[in-house]
Amino acid sequence: METVCFKKYKKSGVVYATEHATQFGFYHGNKDWVNLGQGAAEAGNIEGALPRVDNITISAKQHGYAPVGGLKKLRENIAFMYNDLFRVNKKSKYSYKNIEVSGGGRIVISRIIAAMQDINVGYFVPDYTSYDGILSVFNNIKPIPIFLSSKNGFKFNHRELKNRIKQENIKALLLSNPSNPTGAVIQGDDLKKLVELAKKEKFYLIIDEFYFNFIYNKKFELVSSAKFIDDIENSGIIIICGLSKAWRYSGWRVCWAIGPQNIMEIASRVGSFLDGGANNPLQKSAIKLVGAKNILKESRVIQKLFRKKRDYMMKRFKKMDFIFGSEPDGAFYFWLNLKKLPKEINNGMKFFERMLKEKVIVVPGKFFDLNPHKLRKEENFTNYIRIGYGPEIKILKEGIDRIERVVRSCKK
Repeated sequence: METVCFKKYKKSGVVYATEHATQFGFYHGNKDWVNLGQGAAEAGNIEGALPRVDNITISAKQHGYAPVGGLKKLRENIAFMYNDLFRVNKKSKYSYKNIEVSGGGRIVISRIIAAMQDINVGYFVPDYTSYDGILSVFNNIKPIPIFLSSKNGFKFNHRELKNRIKQENIKALLLSNPSNPTGAVIQGDDLKKLVELAKKEKFYLIIDEFYFNFIYNKKFELVSSAKFIDDIENSGIIIICGLSKAWRYSGWRVCWAIGPQNIMEIASRVGSFLDGGANNPLQKSAIKLVGAKNILKESRVIQKLFRKKRDYMMKRFKKMDFIFGSEPDGAFYFWLNLKKLPKEINNGMKFFERMLKEKVIVVPGKFFDLNPHKLRKEENFTNYIRIGYGPEIKILKEGIDRIERVVRSCKK
């Protein structure tokens, strides 16, 4: 039967990269391959970090549905954690009613976007590839691109953003912080000003903070907009986070939104028909993981280890003439410009295809040129790639050795 009644959607960057790699023999678990395209941190035991969950006991009650908004105890623990980490000296505190739990970050963002009514939603370019699909599928919003420049390390300018918000009548802004793919971090006074701008200009700030503990400042720090919100119920700030990155449990698909109670209630109603709620047994198991002491312990180890991996990879890339679109201060990605490399590999797709022959997966930069509804014909970031440093150090070393061999051979 023909599929003319169905919309055609572009595959996300990671899905495209991994599916295309299967034509060269890749499959998940194939130890001959180095997957630097997948957005996941190493999931195994790391010395000094939280012990990994290696078994789950399921009671008879957990065979049934969980509430669409999530288990109350898990929501309480999330609220307490954010209060302890970011709101000790604030009068306004989070409660479980400010939390929505769902089966993945894309699902919880979709709930929020689907709940909106006929407004302009701004988004940065480049940003997380899956935003493209989310901003395309819901006809109740109009996506407005805000392009970031390599001249400024792909960071926004407050004055320019304020003007754009006014000019385009933007009522919601969606972004990742730390950024996927650039690794740029909005923190300190810059993050405070952004929260204040949202309040002053009366737009919703939907801020994806999945990498809030992958921060590489000189001193230990967790970065969240929750620190700068005065009145939770009147802020319009909606924080997205979950176990996937910060706790390194990507396969659990237990994530959450944090925001004003009335918005979370609406999002829950949307979830009742959109996705039905997150996995009951895994939510129950997540309760013991979520807490200020646990994430602080995990994060100290993560920051030390991932800073080491970042610095090692950066040193190797610089020697090979890769140009950093932004030297990453957070997350675990390199956003690399290839224009100084030999012509055989100075294009994102060419580099991607060439590395598949070496059994290495990266993601071409063009996928981060978000273009909902395909209204623009031009393609940006064609000479960029995203390379992740989520895997174990021995895998990273093997991957960059293979990349270096390709670069050397093309320079001869």
